[in-house]
Amino acid sequence: MPDVIVIGAGHNGLVCACYLARAGLDVLVLEQSDTVGGCIDTRDLPDGRGRLELGAYEHGGIRGSGVAADLELESRHGLRFHLRDEVTLGPADDGARIAFHNGLEETLELLRPVVGTAETEAYRRFTAWATAGMNLVGALDAGPPPSFGQLAAAAQATLGADAGPFMQTLLGSASTVLRATFEDERLMAPMAHWAAHSQQSPLDPGTGGGGLMLAAFHGAPAARPAGGSRATVEALVRCLEAAGGRVALNSGVESVEVSGGRATAVVAGGDRHVAAKGIVSAIDARRLLGPGGLVAPEHVPERLKRELRRIHSGRRNVSELKVDAVIDAPPAVKPAGFDRAFMLSANTISDIERAFASVQLGQLAERPPVMIAFPSVLEEGWAPPGRAVAWVSTFVPWQPADGPWDERKLEAAADHAWGIAERALGQPIGVVERRVTGPVAWVARHGNANANPNHIEMSIDQLLGFRPSPSLSGYRTPIDGLFLTGAGTHPGGGITGVPGRNAARVALDAIGGGSTGARVARRARERAALVRDAWKATRALRRAG
Repeated sequence: MPDVIVIGAGHNGLVCACYLARAGLDVLVLEQSDTVGGCIDTRDLPDGRGRLELGAYEHGGIRGSGVAADLELESRHGLRFHLRDEVTLGPADDGARIAFHNGLEETLELLRPVVGTAETEAYRRFTAWATAGMNLVGALDAGPPPSFGQLAAAAQATLGADAGPFMQTLLGSASTVLRATFEDERLMAPMAHWAAHSQQSPLDPGTGGGGLMLAAFHGAPAARPAGGSRATVEALVRCLEAAGGRVALNSGVESVEVSGGRATAVVAGGDRHVAAKGIVSAIDARRLLGPGGLVAPEHVPERLKRELRRIHSGRRNVSELKVDAVIDAPPAVKPAGFDRAFMLSANTISDIERAFASVQLGQLAERPPVMIAFPSVLEEGWAPPGRAVAWVSTFVPWQPADGPWDERKLEAAADHAWGIAERALGQPIGVVERRVTGPVAWVARHGNANANPNHIEMSIDQLLGFRPSPSLSGYRTPIDGLFLTGAGTHPGGGITGVPGRNAARVALDAIGGGSTGARVARRARERAALVRDAWKATRALRRAG
């Protein structure tokens, strides 16, 4: 009998399981798919024809969060990262190349001949504010999140006169923040596109913090796992197994049993698994506790049922489409070395604003934002000699206005996205073999409503102490021994492992694991680190203001 059962082997479920197992608990992870990873999905084509990265691409978050180091993924479990200074490239249709280097001074030198001195100096000033603001926000990631009221009170206490502008930035839209700072729409486009990673239009309230993110990353190289994204989840599985835990694939969970107000067992694949101490769900709260969910409705308090009805995904009708291909030749990309970069081509900020408006209406955008990368540039083994591999992603409607997705629509949308990528790069990209992954296929892979990789929308009413709802924001549920993790909990989506780590810490405090002294010491270290990071961010923000 395992001590803890984790539902879902996406990266957050695995991270949570690793922390629990390393604390001395016997952990079983149940996964519906035949492979681990969820939104991470690297596939080999038959007969040596190549390798495709169907899902998530960049993994700097799990390295920057400290989770990779905590779990010794690099030092003990075989994970290796390609670190690069060419962070992001924003290719525009007019031939402009908005290049973001790891080094700020290098970035300024790359920007100056493209956008001019005034815009370049505006970007220099903006990075100071963005870095300080993101440091302050990042200090909130290490535990159950504050409410907006608590955040505002803390900002007032630490920032004084700077608290107002800081809160206004977080609560406002990325478009407002960027348009108040810059004039060149091509420069604003990659930063707005970065804010839109969460499938939110940069015009939406609450995306202002996202508009700071790209400019805040100077000083940290981009990181991509050697061998593809699956290398991260494979290392997590090795970590789990080394600590005595295990994963059961093809084990779709059918129900979670509750007895005497406590979660006691999970039924999956026709088998009943009893949990001695607790159950952690890495799938979203609605699928766990909502109507038709894994927990029978009589065990869910009425107040929580009302909260669950307010949790939403898909109201903006946004989903994603992936086009992965073996191509006939490596790309020619300038500036030199930026073929290694993760590319965000929205063309202009107005284009990405219009694109989201079109998608909401169920239409393909005329000029959609496209994300482009070439994993084969970083290492061999992705394509036969002389060829390369391309990774392209774009936003599409979850529900097209002219009816459900079918093969014809998918292929037409893929052709459109591919043509936009060629226009942005200023060159044809010859396809040898390609695979299209649309919204319906993503639901089959990970089960998230509306194929949302963030489980629920990253809208302002579902952030911080509201994620996924006020009663569930602390990774606990009202049912004893039942916990939540995953992208639907704080701080949300991305390959960071932070939701998994936070949930494991809450679960360990509730059900035990490791010595009491060790848990007390760990909490003391976390509080000290939080205070230290917040103080550093506060000082930097005051200097930036």
